[in-house]
Amino acid sequence: MAKLPRSIVIEGRRYPTWALSVKARKQLVNLYHVDAHIAELHQRLAQHQVARQHYQLLLASALPEPNRQPSVSESTRYFWQSVSKEWAQKHWPMGTATLGLSVFESAGHYRQGDQILCYVKGHGVVGCGGVEMDTHSTKRHLIWHVSVPTLDKAIPAKVLKEFSLRHPSRPSQTVPPTADIEGLLSALAAKAAS
Repeated sequence: MAKLPRSIVIEGRRYPTWALSVKARKQLVNLYHVDAHIAELHQRLAQHQVARQHYQLLLASALPEPNRQPSVSESTRYFWQSVSKEWAQKHWPMGTATLGLSVFESAGHYRQGDQILCYVKGHGVVGCGGVEMDTHSTKRHLIWHVSVPTLDKAIPAKVLKEFSLRHPSRPSQTVPPTADIEGLLSALAAKAAS
């Protein structure tokens, strides 16, 4: 049997080892063996963690840099904004280059940099603009890039097929990524210039 100390402390009380029974002495020796094994495992675990960190750094340096994909917020989003014929007849042609987006009920999901294609029911596409945020408030504005001078110059719904588009069916909806936006904007600029 292994040599025992003169006394042991269990739950804050000191006991002399000579007062322990033979069975208790064997259990105490087993407890020392278990403690020694746990200490050895802690030491091995620390060595394995150091090795893991080392190999993780080696792996990171061996891998090529990942290709950075633009996040959704970095890519330009295009939306239809449908307005009523009555609203357009009252406000068109636009007297200013900006329009507060608060006039549209569905404008809450627009963010800085979004592009809005304005569609007037019964006429067609009348303009395109970008969403800008006020620097001193949370208000958003539509800055017109191009707009037709009169509602009669709008690009009608039947022509939208040429640009892989169809007229919007909701007050605000995303423009499909397959659409020929550049072609539509060129046609809109030509109508605005004439």
